[in-house]
Amino acid sequence: MNAKSRTITPVVSPDARVRGTACSPPTLLGLYEVAVLAVVLCLLYLEIPNYVSELNASFLPKYFYYAFFVGVAPLLVLRFRSLGSYVISPFALWALGWITLNMIHLLLALTDGEQSRADIIGTRIQYAVLAVALGFACSITRTASYERIFPFLAVLIPTTVIVDFLYPGVFYPLGTEGTVPGRAAATFFNANKAGEAILLTFLLAIPVLRPLYRALLLFLVGAGVILTFSRGAILGWMLLWSYLVLRRGVPKYTLAVPLLALGVLPVLLFSFESYLAGRADLSEHLDNLLGRLDFFRSRVLDDESALERAQVLEAGLDLFLDQPIVGAGAAVTHLWSLQVSIHNQLVMLAAEYGVFGIALWTSLAVLLWKGKYFPEKAFHQTVATGFVFLSMFTHNMFDYLYWFFTFALVSGQRRA
Repeated sequence: MNAKSRTITPVVSPDARVRGTACSPPTLLGLYEVAVLAVVLCLLYLEIPNYVSELNASFLPKYFYYAFFVGVAPLLVLRFRSLGSYVISPFALWALGWITLNMIHLLLALTDGEQSRADIIGTRIQYAVLAVALGFACSITRTASYERIFPFLAVLIPTTVIVDFLYPGVFYPLGTEGTVPGRAAATFFNANKAGEAILLTFLLAIPVLRPLYRALLLFLVGAGVILTFSRGAILGWMLLWSYLVLRRGVPKYTLAVPLLALGVLPVLLFSFESYLAGRADLSEHLDNLLGRLDFFRSRVLDDESALERAQVLEAGLDLFLDQPIVGAGAAVTHLWSLQVSIHNQLVMLAAEYGVFGIALWTSLAVLLWKGKYFPEKAFHQTVATGFVFLSMFTHNMFDYLYWFFTFALVSGQRRA
């Protein structure tokens, strides 16, 4: 064969093709999509709707949610063909099942004249609808155009929590309902919610960051979750750290920090406890804070909070065993005579929706495992495992929009 007749076909890598696409000038609609998502994600993961409403009762969270939907509405119209494909996607179908089940419970609550329960159920339905709308907006927008907002949030949220711990009263008046002195929560009011949001935004920031920057952010995240005193979030952070090291998501030398900390753990705990005892504003809640810290030393759950959770968990299981097929009714565990709800997502769903709730919880875990949002499959396994793990510590995953949106995003796929 003559050398002159040979032709060489250039090999174009997938990354190069993506870069070529990324260099195309953005359209006006594309810019609008990115702007809407950037604003919504910031407001969503900082819990600004509820934060503003708590500070100003006349400005209800629904006003923000209406604005979210109005912002997304043009995309639903202009990308109608894409919407048809999205509504039969795995998450949209799952959400349809959740909405249908809650519609049935809503009708039953209204029939029985239980308006308070009907309001909670109605909010769950609205969150699911809005999560589908926002999930669709992400499905038609290049992932790289908005995902850099997550490292920003993953830095901002723990930073605000640290500021809230050091300077109480900056984000909300002292004594605000739902807050606990010493348990920093910043714009979330509830420290457990703050811990969850820190972990979620860190997970969503992983694809954007190099291993070194992930490691640095991991330390900041750790400081934030520790100051929430949320045992579930702290344990989740520890497990996530171990998993990232095993998967080479962060450098192995980061393990030197916890190993060193373990060696001086008694000294660290004593110093921190002394600091807490020296703060006059924490005196009435010191036992609660110290009891939470003592768990990591004794590994025994015998403080007042842990015993209370054991009581409500047993009550939730009793509700399920009484009516295992259809459950006791949506939102009943939020309105029962006990002071707190179940603090276990699986048991709450089982108690309120019976076997249908268990099926929805299980199927959502599968959707998160099989999602295609992260470039590496291992991170989907991390999210699915984290969902199952944190389900043992919270009952609010289906009552907060930032959780619902995370489900929609992770169970979907990246757009180049």
